[in-house]
Amino acid sequence: MMMQHRGITGQPIATRTGDRFEDRMRRITDSMLDEGALLTLNCRISGGKAPWFALRVWTGREKTVESTLEEMGVRSLVPMRKGPDLRRRHRVIEGTMMPVIHGYVLVQMFARAEYLAGLQGVEHAIEVLGGCEKPMRISDKEVSRFNGLADGGTYDFARPIDIVVSAGERVRLTAGPFANFNAVVVTPNRTGRGDVVVSISILGGDVPVTVPLALLRKL
Repeated sequence: MMMQHRGITGQPIATRTGDRFEDRMRRITDSMLDEGALLTLNCRISGGKAPWFALRVWTGREKTVESTLEEMGVRSLVPMRKGPDLRRRHRVIEGTMMPVIHGYVLVQMFARAEYLAGLQGVEHAIEVLGGCEKPMRISDKEVSRFNGLADGGTYDFARPIDIVVSAGERVRLTAGPFANFNAVVVTPNRTGRGDVVVSISILGGDVPVTVPLALLRKL
């Protein structure tokens, strides 16, 4: 069926091919990520260090997004730690591995807004921290340091930490995508281990994040 409006004649997009809007957007996303991944790889091969970014994703889907991006050739990382042990019927079930920071995947990508926007088209992804135009950058050195600390057990849930925090107290994050950011404690923690919810001010907005107690330093 033809469409006419004020002398303009045309046809609805994709009516002949049966192409859906979602399919077209998926191809655009895939194309942008393929191009960005290739430029990032070439940068690494030539000795350069493409920056990393924090991609906010659905909590519980961090490893799924990481796998999807890796399959597309996009270098990504979810630093992991040992979770809490479970006690059932006088038995101790060893804790499983879990992300150090829930809801985030670290992604190395050539820094162009269209490539970063492509990340947001991946299933279970929400947004690039800071936005695609002026995203928060993380150095390759900091990502390596953060992942090394996680691998060494620094952030394991049951690891005792000599710090007690109260609601409203100001703290500083010491590593990872929020390294050297100040935050305000939302949920107190007086156990000396485990997690705490903090509120971080980013670009004029407050972002609540659940992090290990070991990631904090009191101000």
